[in-house]
Amino acid sequence: MIPGTAVFGRRRHLVAFSAIALGLIGFSALLLLKSEVERQQTRFSESVQTVSAVVRNQLDTNEAVVAGFSAFLQAVDQSDTEAANRYAAAVLAAYPQIYMLEAARAVPRADQARFEEQLRRAWRPDFLLKNFPTLAQQQDAQQASLKETWPILFMYPALPQASAIYGVRLETVPWLSFALARTHDSSRPVASPVFKMYEGDNAYILMQSVTRPRQAQHEARPNFFGNTMVAMLVTRTDALLNAVNQANSDPWLHVQACLQTVSGDNSRVLSTVTPATGPIDSLLPRLTERVELPSASQPMSLGFTRQLRIEDVLTVQTLLILVLLLGALVMIPILLVKHFNAMKRAEDEHERSAYLASHDVLTGLPNRYRFAERFAQAVTAWQDTGIGFAVLLIDLDHFKQINDQHGHEVGDQVLKAVAERMRRSTRSRDTVGRHGGDEFVALIAQLSDPASAEFSAARIFEAINQPVATEAGTLMISCSIGVALCPLHGQDLDDLLKAADRAMYGVKQLGRKGVRMTEQG
Repeated sequence: MIPGTAVFGRRRHLVAFSAIALGLIGFSALLLLKSEVERQQTRFSESVQTVSAVVRNQLDTNEAVVAGFSAFLQAVDQSDTEAANRYAAAVLAAYPQIYMLEAARAVPRADQARFEEQLRRAWRPDFLLKNFPTLAQQQDAQQASLKETWPILFMYPALPQASAIYGVRLETVPWLSFALARTHDSSRPVASPVFKMYEGDNAYILMQSVTRPRQAQHEARPNFFGNTMVAMLVTRTDALLNAVNQANSDPWLHVQACLQTVSGDNSRVLSTVTPATGPIDSLLPRLTERVELPSASQPMSLGFTRQLRIEDVLTVQTLLILVLLLGALVMIPILLVKHFNAMKRAEDEHERSAYLASHDVLTGLPNRYRFAERFAQAVTAWQDTGIGFAVLLIDLDHFKQINDQHGHEVGDQVLKAVAERMRRSTRSRDTVGRHGGDEFVALIAQLSDPASAEFSAARIFEAINQPVATEAGTLMISCSIGVALCPLHGQDLDDLLKAADRAMYGVKQLGRKGVRMTEQG
């Protein structure tokens, strides 16, 4: 029997050690993987901040440039395209991400023929006012209703592939018509949806309404810049995509940007291309974040996605640490498992001893020593905050008769029931303890006013004054409660207990079964 028992014990220890070792390995592996994931999350957040800052800078630059161009158009002579070209050249040299600066002017519909004839005579013999659908061989689309026509008369740089755009009525361009109408109602620039340009590539236009005092017209010179104009900044989406790719050092980070247009729709500006991930990678977290750029004229939403890969979290360093950890766990002496049980027994015994030293054995409530500790904490809190507390002394009425008639075992059942009721009728920050025999004490913490103490005492009173089921049958019990307030009736535990005892004695004199507050002497 003894050898078999010893073998069984060794096997049990071995199984326990193996389970612990495997658990530690698994837990350590999870911690290592979690650490790597957190490191990738930090890198992801840094990339998001970097890319967002680059895009925000591009949007701010667009607004600044279109504001400057608008101010220039307010001052330039109506036919001075050379000055406009010099200005635009300087801007594009400083900001190469801007594709083109354009300007269109308002022409009353009744003056279209005369205006067209003037520009043919003074500027281009082949000048015509054009509708964009006819030029691009597209079907007519819905347009905003405008009182004037808005031909495009200035473009920089003057690209050969875009020369056909001169004279195009801006209101006939489907993706610009409603943005143009919106500029009249807004003092801020207005962004168009993303569209495919006549000469190719995708872009969007930032438009700003420009109005200046009327000037005398010279029939001999072309009137490119009238009294009412719209300044336009053309941004190619490829330029913004290149800026994002240059700022982003993580090839696995997918970035998508959408522009909120004047119609409230989201128009996709860019979407980066990332390599495909493997099926095992899908088991790892997918990092996502959305950043809203609340630009006044180009509100843009950036979406960031990063699928973590096995290579990101299972690095060579991580594998090395796991191997070393496994070796260390294998080397742990089996003797530690045997000592574990002894240490556990000692710990349980210590906890039990500490509990018995501070709690009543019968009811499980804090004893006088524990109650004194809680009282000291309440005094410190009162001194720090100025919020007082109450000490209640609770005495069971006619408890001696219960012991005499039914025995101490039934009396103990009553005391346990009372203790449980007091626990349930007080708050977690309050303390209920056994003072001795059939007397209990309660510390009601953080009282805003004396009425709160009486309310708490009444709640305890109602909880105790209920029938108790015992081995001797259902017994009716009641109690007398005295209430003392700190600092009104004292600041010392003995003083407050004496004050509560006087109040409780007053209840006894009046026939028991009640609650009374200590009278200030």
